[in-house]
Amino acid sequence: MQQFPMTISAAGNFSDSLKPLLAELEMWLNFQALKADWYSNEAHVLQFNFSLVRSLTDAMAQQTRETDSSSWVVAGGYAYLFEPKNLHTKAYIAVEDLLKSGTGIEREIKTRLLAVANAVAAEHDLLRLSL
Repeated sequence: MQQFPMTISAAGNFSDSLKPLLAELEMWLNFQALKADWYSNEAHVLQFNFSLVRSLTDAMAQQTRETDSSSWVVAGGYAYLFEPKNLHTKAYIAVEDLLKSGTGIEREIKTRLLAVANAVAAEHDLLRLSL
């Protein structure tokens, strides 16, 4: 089975009950990119690995030990690192603040996924994805 260019997983401290939601979000995001013709040039397909994390603080602390954290873009509820040599983006989507608010969690996760994808896509003249 071929893997999607955009994958979504959850940090180890999340319940396995999230797997159906992660699969749904992954299919939705890849479908949005397909509709926007992001995959037409097979030599230039952006790859994204999203990971839902409780907080960016914990995720970024781990990254500081592994990579140069100054290369990361950190914004409202997400952080990402784009690697131009292989068109790969590693991203964290924080959910702790969303869980506390308790409303519209799925929509807000989608908004953060799109914010990362669109920020990287803008550098490659690709159409913006939307909800």
